[in-house]
Amino acid sequence: MLLRRLAQLLLVALVASAPLSACAGNPDNTGPLPEAAGLVDAAADNLRELTSVAFEFRVSGAIPGLPVREVEGVAAREDGSSGTASGHADAQLLTERVQYSFVVEDDTLTLTDPDGSTVRQPVPAGYAPTRLLDPEDGIRRLLTEATGLRTETREELDDVETYRIDGELGHQAISALVAGVHDDVDVKFWIAEKGDRLMRVWVQVPPRKKNEGAVQLELALSGHNAAEPRPAGEPTGRS
Repeated sequence: MLLRRLAQLLLVALVASAPLSACAGNPDNTGPLPEAAGLVDAAADNLRELTSVAFEFRVSGAIPGLPVREVEGVAAREDGSSGTASGHADAQLLTERVQYSFVVEDDTLTLTDPDGSTVRQPVPAGYAPTRLLDPEDGIRRLLTEATGLRTETREELDDVETYRIDGELGHQAISALVAGVHDDVDVKFWIAEKGDRLMRVWVQVPPRKKNEGAVQLELALSGHNAAEPRPAGEPTGRS
């Protein structure tokens, strides 16, 4: 029963995705910065063409109903298909953290625990891997519904020059992708200087109670439309 429940929650995490890539400020960060709205619009248009991507998703803190702490893997979509995904998930179960592997294919999620126990269940339409890559309602929605956008700086992210953009998201937009978030949130986007690729999303969820800390959600994307996308930091096998 616990494994089956985790399978359902993993699907929620998949539509939200080693530690995320470190950022380093560019020492040559001089001159005027481009206007944020134009950068975000270009990245949103770029996401319409995204058919495969490697992702790393991390939750720092606790969100009710979401015991998944980290998920990393790859997702792909095709026209007329619910898409595929595979990777690993790190879940907090009571007092211990447990690693699971998962595969989503042919509208079925297969989840395997460390002991080799496997559960399979149909993928609900709203939680298919295509939701992550959906041209309208996936990650793109975070870009199109963000407000108060401001370009903060240039930063290098995994050897890619990016612009870091600050903004805000209403709770309707973020809760559509991450169940359990019921407040407006602060958001930051990292968009590649060349190619308009969305490289990273950071969301800060305000504390539910005064004695609790804020929760951070982080999503890193890499290998955009690569033949075999790999999560950031995963060895390529090349010398």
